[in-house]
Amino acid sequence: MIEMAKMADETGKAFKLRKLAEEAIQRNEHLPAEDRRRILQELLVHQIELELQNEELRRTEAEREASLARYVELYDSAPVGYCTLSGGVISEANLAAASLLGMDRQALTGQPMTRFVHSEDQDRYYLFRRRFFETDEAQTCELRMVRQDRTGFWAHLEAKGLRAPPPRSGPGAGHADARVVLSDITERKRAEEEKARLEGMLQQAQKLNVLGTLAGGMAHDFNNFLATIMGNANLTTMVAEPDSKVASYMLAIEQAAMGAAKLTRQMLAYSGQGQYLQSEVDLNPVLRESLQSFSDSALLPADVQMVLSDRLPFVQGDPTQISTIMVNLLTNALEAMDASDPARVGRLIIRTRAEHLDQTAIDSMTWALPVAPGHFATLEVADEGAGMAPETLPHVFDPFFSTKFTGRGLGLAEVIGVVRNHGGGLCVQSEPGKGSSFKIFLPAMRTPRAVRPEEPLPAWRGEGRILVLDDEEKERDKVRRLAEELGFTVIEAAEAMEAVEIFRLRHGDLALVLLDLGLPMKGGRVAFSRIREIDSSIPVLLGTPYDAKEDDLLLESRTASLGKPYRQAEFRGVLQRTLA
Repeated sequence: MIEMAKMADETGKAFKLRKLAEEAIQRNEHLPAEDRRRILQELLVHQIELELQNEELRRTEAEREASLARYVELYDSAPVGYCTLSGGVISEANLAAASLLGMDRQALTGQPMTRFVHSEDQDRYYLFRRRFFETDEAQTCELRMVRQDRTGFWAHLEAKGLRAPPPRSGPGAGHADARVVLSDITERKRAEEEKARLEGMLQQAQKLNVLGTLAGGMAHDFNNFLATIMGNANLTTMVAEPDSKVASYMLAIEQAAMGAAKLTRQMLAYSGQGQYLQSEVDLNPVLRESLQSFSDSALLPADVQMVLSDRLPFVQGDPTQISTIMVNLLTNALEAMDASDPARVGRLIIRTRAEHLDQTAIDSMTWALPVAPGHFATLEVADEGAGMAPETLPHVFDPFFSTKFTGRGLGLAEVIGVVRNHGGGLCVQSEPGKGSSFKIFLPAMRTPRAVRPEEPLPAWRGEGRILVLDDEEKERDKVRRLAEELGFTVIEAAEAMEAVEIFRLRHGDLALVLLDLGLPMKGGRVAFSRIREIDSSIPVLLGTPYDAKEDDLLLESRTASLGKPYRQAEFRGVLQRTLA
C-alpha cells in the first residue's frame, strides 16, 4: 500500500509539471504555433504512457501484497510449527510453533532452541543441529521437548540450512540460518509404546501357551509315575515297623516324590493349570502365618517392618496358593539381601493395603502383569538388597531363570502364574544397589466374608464299590489299595468304553466313579458324558494333574476333582466330602 501511495503521488506531480510546461509553451511567442502543438502533443503522450506504467505497477504491487498475505496466512495457520534459526537462536516462528512451545510468538523470538529441548536429549539435538548447518540435505530427528510450563512432549524435527545471507543485526546476527519444522508426535509415540506393550503381552501369552501345552502333556505321564512311587511308598510305610530302616527309606522316597510333584505344580501354576480351591481369604493372617515359618528358622533379618492395613478387603482365592506367593516373595527378598554380605543387609518391608486404581494410575505404573481398573487388596514385599539391572527385569518371571545359582528359577514363575489365575496384577521396581519391590494386586471382594464354623475331620471309613477308570495299570492298582484301606472294593477299567459298559451293567451297585480326565483322545470326557447319560445320581471324581476349577464338567451336580498324584489323606478327604 505504501508503494501504491508513492506511485499516486508521483502521477500527481507529473500532471502538475505537464500543466506548467503547457503554460510555459503557450507563453513562448518565439515558437511557431505548429511546434507548440507538437510539443504539447508529445507531453500528453508521455503522460498517458506514464499513467499506464503506474497502473501496471499498482496492479503488480497489489498482487505481490495479496501473495504475501496468503503466505503469511498459510505460514501462521500451518498445522506444524515453523522456526527460523540463526546460529541456534529462534529469529522467526509461526503461531503453531509458539503454541507447541507454550510461549507468545514475540517472546519466543530471541530464545535459544536448546531451552526447549529435554535435558536428556541435548546431545541428540546438538548432533542434529551440526548436521543441518554443515550439509545441504534435509535432516530429521525425534526427541523430547519441554514447553514454557515444563510439560513435555515428543517432537519430530526436520531442518535444512538456508543459503540466504545471515542477518547483520538482531538475534543470531552473523550466523547462518536454518528453517526447522516441528511436529508433535506424542500420540504416535504413545501408540508405538502401546503396540510394543501389546506385542510383548502377545509373546508372553504365546510362550505361556506353549509352556502350558508342554506342562499339561508332561504332567499326565509324570504324575502317573509319581503316583505309583508315592502310593507304594505310602502303602509300604503302613505295613512297615515305625522305627525300621524300611520306614525311613520309604519316607525319603516319599519326600523326593513330593519334591518332584512340587516341581510339576510350579510349572502348572506358571502355565495357568494349577489346582485351586476357591474361598474368601484375608491376606493378613495368611501373611503372618507365612512369616512365622521364617521367624522360626531365624532366617528373617532384624529390621523387618510390617505395615498391615486393618481395613483390608477379602479376596476370592486359594489360601494355600496365596501363601505360596508370600513364601516365594519373602524367599526372593531374603536371598537378595544375603545376610552373609554386610553391604546387602537392610530393611525388609511388608505392606498390605486397600487400593483403587483408575486408568490414569494404571498407565503410570510399570507392570509385569497388568490389571483393569478396580478395587484391590495389595501385598508388597520390598527389600534393600542388591537390586536388579534393567536388562534382568524382563526375565525374572521366566521359568528356570535365576541370577543366584543353578537349579532354581521357578519361585517367581510360580508367583506370576498364581497371581494370573487369581485375576490379579503384579508390579516390579528395582534398581541395582537399592533393592527391589514386588507388589501384588488381587481383586477385592464386594460382599462381606461368609463365616463358616470350623469342622474337625474325624477318622472315617466307607463302604461300597468304586469304578476306577485309568489307562495306567500301576495307577489303578494304587487306587485299589488306597480304597480298600478305607473299606471300599474296586472295579477297574483301562479304557473309556469298557468303563461305560461296566457302569451300564452295575451302576446300581456303585458308590462312586473315579475317572482319569487326562486319558488320550479325551477318553475321560467321553466316558463322563456317557456315564451321566446312564445315571446322573452316582458321584464322579475327576482325577487330573491340572486345574479343573473352570472345567465345564464341574458344573454338573455330584461332581468333584481330585489332584494327581493321589495321597492317602487327600484321597480319604475327597471321598468323605463327596459321599457325605
